[in-house]
Amino acid sequence: MKSRGFTLIELIIILVIIGILAVSAGPVFFDNSGTQSQVVRQQAMSILRSIQQQAMQNTDKSIELQVTQTTLGVPPYNDKNNLQISNIEGVNFSFSYSDSDVLPATIAFDALGRPIVFNGSGKEVSGCASACTITIKELSGVERVIGINKEGFIDAR
Repeated sequence: MKSRGFTLIELIIILVIIGILAVSAGPVFFDNSGTQSQVVRQQAMSILRSIQQQAMQNTDKSIELQVTQTTLGVPPYNDKNNLQISNIEGVNFSFSYSDSDVLPATIAFDALGRPIVFNGSGKEVSGCASACTITIKELSGVERVIGINKEGFIDAR
């Protein structure tokens, strides 16, 4: 007797395998967790590099970047200012240097592009000697980190 088709056990095993694949691969295609912080990190790095270049080209005028829990950029915070990120729902910023968190913080760059960090009262606190970090955190818990070393190199970590 020739057998045609599949047995019931074979069909159930195939359905279980397809179910496992769907459950494990589904969130990759349908969830945007971490996407927003990735986009914000790229935008923040672009703003940092732009301010750094402006400081290196125009040495008689200081351009300062402010970091608070909800904003990053050069004031004033409005729709026409392309050097700022502010009030993005579900995204918070933090700034740290030498294992110390400082908010609000102000970052300026010298003529060689090296960072100078000021605390909320305007006192210089660091030159990022042991690297400064800006952390972008979503409510979902996803974190993205931007590093600035003492020589002014800005990178994604």
